[in-house]
Amino acid sequence: MAKKFYMVLGLIFVVVSLYAQNLSELIIIAKDGTLLGTFENEYSSNSVYNKYGSYGSKYSSTSIFNKYGNYGGDYSDMSPFNRYASNPPGLYDRRGNFYGTLSINRYASGVTNETHNLALRLKAIRDSM
Repeated sequence: MAKKFYMVLGLIFVVVSLYAQNLSELIIIAKDGTLLGTFENEYSSNSVYNKYGSYGSKYSSTSIFNKYGNYGGDYSDMSPFNRYASNPPGLYDRRGNFYGTLSINRYASGVTNETHNLALRLKAIRDSM
């Protein structure tokens, strides 16, 4: 029983590690082509985790954390946080490969369980700012 528990725990660790590694390589791009940031560390000027940068500030027009902006508002059609948005941003790697639509609207085209859950976590961050 303990052996099975540790095997499952190890598998979860591997999956979480791979997901975290891949996430740091992805970028958020709005449907209109605007860069909305990366998932690099909090010191990167392009990161959504840098609260002083263009993509992590709650005041920036290019931030998904701006509750009143086009890309972070609850009512904007281009926001990942609008439950009814039909044009939420996408996640891409640096080569341009599409990884899914970032949205709390689980029925929007291209939304996966992973991108939906990520959008919910990002919304929680935005709402706590």
